[in-house]
Amino acid sequence: MHYEVTRLFSSPLGYLLEVGLPKRQPDAPELLREWLWVTDQSVTSLRLLHTDEDLRGVRGFREARLQLNDTHAQLTWQNGDQFTLAANRKLALPAKQRQLIHNHLS
Repeated sequence: MHYEVTRLFSSPLGYLLEVGLPKRQPDAPELLREWLWVTDQSVTSLRLLHTDEDLRGVRGFREARLQLNDTHAQLTWQNGDQFTLAANRKLALPAKQRQLIHNHLS
C-alpha cells in the first residue's frame, strides 16, 4: 500500500510518524491521516479520541497523549511511559521500519 510520510519524529526507542493514506472513496476531500509508533519490531496505530486538534498542539489517542510542535514531540503512553522525540525534516526511515509499516498498512 502506498503511503506518504507527512511528519516524522524520532527517538532512540522508535519513530512517531503521521502518514497520509490514499482516499478509499473517490469523493473523499483529502488523504486519510494516521499516526503510527514504529520500533525495530512493531508498528502501533494510534487511534484519535477526537478529530479536532487542540490549539496547544495536543492530540488525544486511546493509547497515548501527544504534545507536539515543529521541532519536538512528547508521547505519553497510558502506562505512564514517556518518550521525547525530535523532528526529522528528511521524512526518511530505515528500510526495516519502512517494511514494517508497509506490512502493517497492507
